[in-house]
Amino acid sequence: MTFLSDDLLAGRRPGKPGFGIAASYMATQFASLGLQPGGDKNTYLQAVPLRSGVVTEAQSAFKVTRNGQEQILTFATDFVLQPNMGLPQSQVSAPVVFVGYGVSAPELNYDDYANQDVRGKIVMFISGAPAKFPNNEKAYFSSAATKNSIAAQKGAVGVITVIAAGENNATWNAYAKRVRAGSTWWAGPNGTPNTYLPALKGLAAVAQGVGDSFFTGSGTNLLQAAAALRDGKPASRTLPVTVSLTTTTKYSNIPSYNVVGILPGSDPVLKNEYVVYAAHLDHLGLSAPVNGDSINNGAHDNASGSAFLIETARAFKSLSKAPKRSVIFLSCTGEELGLQGSDYFASNPTVPNGSLVANLAIDMPFFFYPLRDIIPHGIQHSSLRGPVEATAQYLDLKITPDPAPEEVVFTRSDHYSFIKKGIPALFIKGGIITGDPNKDGAKIIAEWRKTIYHKPQDDMNQPFDFNAAAMHVKTNFLIGYLTANDTKRPTWNKGDFFGGKFGSQNATAHDESKNEDKAE
Repeated sequence: MTFLSDDLLAGRRPGKPGFGIAASYMATQFASLGLQPGGDKNTYLQAVPLRSGVVTEAQSAFKVTRNGQEQILTFATDFVLQPNMGLPQSQVSAPVVFVGYGVSAPELNYDDYANQDVRGKIVMFISGAPAKFPNNEKAYFSSAATKNSIAAQKGAVGVITVIAAGENNATWNAYAKRVRAGSTWWAGPNGTPNTYLPALKGLAAVAQGVGDSFFTGSGTNLLQAAAALRDGKPASRTLPVTVSLTTTTKYSNIPSYNVVGILPGSDPVLKNEYVVYAAHLDHLGLSAPVNGDSINNGAHDNASGSAFLIETARAFKSLSKAPKRSVIFLSCTGEELGLQGSDYFASNPTVPNGSLVANLAIDMPFFFYPLRDIIPHGIQHSSLRGPVEATAQYLDLKITPDPAPEEVVFTRSDHYSFIKKGIPALFIKGGIITGDPNKDGAKIIAEWRKTIYHKPQDDMNQPFDFNAAAMHVKTNFLIGYLTANDTKRPTWNKGDFFGGKFGSQNATAHDESKNEDKAE
């Protein structure tokens, strides 16, 4: 942790020298432990081609036409545009249809698109998803990637997200600042991201007041529509405006790497299946100074997870006999850019497709007091509940439900990249039981997120409890060890939402892999 969060590495931002130093460090650690290289060309490095896009604001525009009168909106004050990752110049003009949350979920008996023909239209929606959805399903349908994909499937040609203003417009200002910094995705062979949706010619967001103005003359307003949605009532409708979006995007390529080490399994058959531990190596790099410090060291986020990854590998190597299945230790890039490195590995594994059976992500695990309970995100979705419960019982740890579902943690770390490929996955976080009646774990975590998370203050000058850190390593080790030794391949629970949504991908890949083996 101390080395990876040192000022020398300048925040480990992908594409910068500090990240290269960190990747070399992890590769050296894997080699010293005797792990086999799991990257490209018998090395520990898997090249991850990242592509960044930033909107050229002076050459981009958002125009609104109502009753033949055109209004030109102001960038950053009224709207922002997402870069178009496939076209350097893109233009679209179309009527606007408000589609509530922008959610179509027949499996949950909900559809904002019901009775709405949005083909050739620009759809507008608000953030979030229906409150009645289970937490993790709500997180899935709240994501921009899911909403954009649904819009494209329905035939829309553009999307507009309405962002709440927040107190003193703080929510909008923070959102606009993030979007204006651009976005980064891993690029496919043709240079475009695998998530690129060519049907969507414009991706915009507008401030709350602008979104509300689009309702004028529709018989309702934005607040009333949002209230109807909260009450479970339909609110979708055609709005009396046409919008024209012009997006000019400038691209840059960012070379980066995942670091991959492999511990071969001991069973002659099961060694061809892999349990993957993943911890992201990257952080935010440099930023505007906070109290005179501009280096985002990322000690907790996620030098700690990287250190845990090394120590978990050390624990496996200390065994007199390796587990039946092979174990991959993945130190991945680009998590802070949107889970890019883990998504690239899950989409382009360096082992046979279909051979990844489970994932455990280690990210910002929380160890500021003794570890007495764990929050295993994803436990309710698959057979991985078994090894989690056995581990918790063995280590005398309680299992605590997610105390802050509004943080939508389930979709925010590297395990989610594997879930989207149909691979059962877990994300173990430290719990909220401190053992001290004068210390409230939930408040400690909430305060840390408020004052230190993604700030230069996330350095080694924090009250870390390294005995708790050791317990975290034991916990992750045992869950993975039990999974790697179980003769049964991990499965999604019957009727599980994520298993139904993504599970067939991994099953198909597994079947194809077995057929290839037979052919050989």
